[in-house]
Amino acid sequence: MRLFPHCFLFLIFCLFLGSFNPLHSQGNLLIVGGGLENDNAYIFNELVRLSGGSEKTIVSVIPAASGVAAQTFANFRMALIRYGVKPENIHLIPIAMVDDDSTTLVDEAEWINNGNDLQLAEIVKNSTCVWFSGGDQLRIIKTLLRPDGSRTPVLEAVWEVFESGGVVGGTSAGAAIMSNPMIGSGSSMGALVHGVATSAAGEDLPDHEGVLLTTGLGFFSPGIVDQHFHARSRTGRLITAMLHTKQQLAFGIDENTALVFYAKENLIKVAGTAGLTILDASVAVNNQTGSFNSTENLRIHYLENGDAFHLLTGEIVPAEGKKLINKDENYNTSNPIPGGMFSSGSFGFHNLLTKHLMDNKGLNAVESLNFFEDGKAFHVRLSKNISSKGYISEKAGKKDSYTIVDISMDIKPVLIKIDTEKQF
Repeated sequence: MRLFPHCFLFLIFCLFLGSFNPLHSQGNLLIVGGGLENDNAYIFNELVRLSGGSEKTIVSVIPAASGVAAQTFANFRMALIRYGVKPENIHLIPIAMVDDDSTTLVDEAEWINNGNDLQLAEIVKNSTCVWFSGGDQLRIIKTLLRPDGSRTPVLEAVWEVFESGGVVGGTSAGAAIMSNPMIGSGSSMGALVHGVATSAAGEDLPDHEGVLLTTGLGFFSPGIVDQHFHARSRTGRLITAMLHTKQQLAFGIDENTALVFYAKENLIKVAGTAGLTILDASVAVNNQTGSFNSTENLRIHYLENGDAFHLLTGEIVPAEGKKLINKDENYNTSNPIPGGMFSSGSFGFHNLLTKHLMDNKGLNAVESLNFFEDGKAFHVRLSKNISSKGYISEKAGKKDSYTIVDISMDIKPVLIKIDTEKQF
């Protein structure tokens, strides 16, 4: 099954930009949206496969983002051993900024300058996989980039692994650093109301209520990434960051799920238990409404385990076994009650996109008002269009797995007058 939503425009954009064909890299990225469970065979098996197989896999773990670096390394080491990696091939790269109180003989905060250690750089260089832990992404930037923005020897070694065909991966904060710029913090409503603030590499993020952007490491070139995506309702902040940086694509990765990027093939696949949301601004129209942005015709795709996205063509290939939702929807409701598209739960963004819109014969659009002040709200509309398609895999005892292609999204700031005197 092959889908080509507005591919011509997308192809022209890709050929013009040229950023989806990183000639310097033969490697792969495994970008996990946080919450990685040790029993996630989808992700760990792919990590080991891409790293050379269980006998040849050599992993360097950089826990710089973590506040409990030793514990983080020990936990990830156990998971790797479970999937066949030899214990002697798993290396701690001692770079951190915060002391781990579970270790009494070592002060991990003293590892802050180890990014300049040439012996550690050599260990990394000889690895087939480099892994960044979760925590605070700014700590990774502060320990691996110098104040002038140049790379430390350890970071140079990570790039060498990537360029020569190895794997670079990370979870949560270790996912955020993959794009450049990267998202430092912020909420969806805060981003839509207050916009973007930026800081230079290694600087602490400013006190700002919107979305905060700073320098990332830039391994992933196709677009900006965000993590903990649906669990923490980050759609609005990713859209704001994407439009501010004028990038055409943005990628929201769910927890316990990986965006796997095969750089040589310009191919993305999804591995894990939830999904990947792709935001496409190639045909979007943005207007300024007062101090707020109004966005029309932003396109949304949603992929789950086994689904693929070809960057050069915009082609989406659903995983084997998924069937087209074509007048065979599971639901027929005409009035879902959304709790706000930038919230999670039964009527949050994910379920509105899948169950209540694409898998619902009773609606061609879903809408919600998301209030941020008395009488002020963002009106959000998700709608099917002529290119929209949905696929589903239904297996007994398991949750439905969806592939959603080309849903239109509009966001507009509106004034709402509430008349409490009238009742209906």
